Amino acid sequence: MPHDLRLINAFEVSPEADEAFLADWERARESLAIQGGSGAIALFRALRSDVDLRFVDIARVDAFEERFASHPSLYEVVYEDGTPDREGGVVLINHVEVPAGEDARFMAAREHAREALASERGYLGTRLHRSVGAADFRFVDFARWSSPLMFSRAVQRPEFKQAGSATSYAAHPALYTVIRD
Repeated sequence: MPHDLRLINAFEVSPEADEAFLADWERARESLAIQGGSGAIALFRALRSDVDLRFVDIARVDAFEERFASHPSLYEVVYEDGTPDREGGVVLINHVEVPAGEDARFMAAREHAREALASERGYLGTRLHRSVGAADFRFVDFARWSSPLMFSRAVQRPEFKQAGSATSYAAHPALYTVIRD
């Protein structure tokens, strides 16, 4: 069975550099189309400007060499639930630093947290990605929510806080919206 592989690239872009970053990103996307690339790239921007990884793109091909610090790696889908690809709402993208050999422990803790959220109003679906090679972030979780408010309410619930406190992995979560598709 072939793997469903995606390139996920997280970018460190300061808010004042948005225009330059978007211009570079568009040029790279056009270049991929000219070179026969898949063009299947979605670009997400964090809802808040104070997160470390403000932009994330997801593609089936290597996006581009850029002027901004980035964290690309090739990922395979290892878990999917619901309808994370539907339009609308917001997307929680959480880059997680999991040391080699701790996949099973991380996935068990992550499943416990997912179960605490999956029954909440506004949860639409999730997809967990695991790197297939060297990566700054071993896992990237992608979860669709109907709105920032519904997500905020869900993560305030005691069940989620208890499940979330059971893990000690460095994580970089932020809510995003699609700004290019």
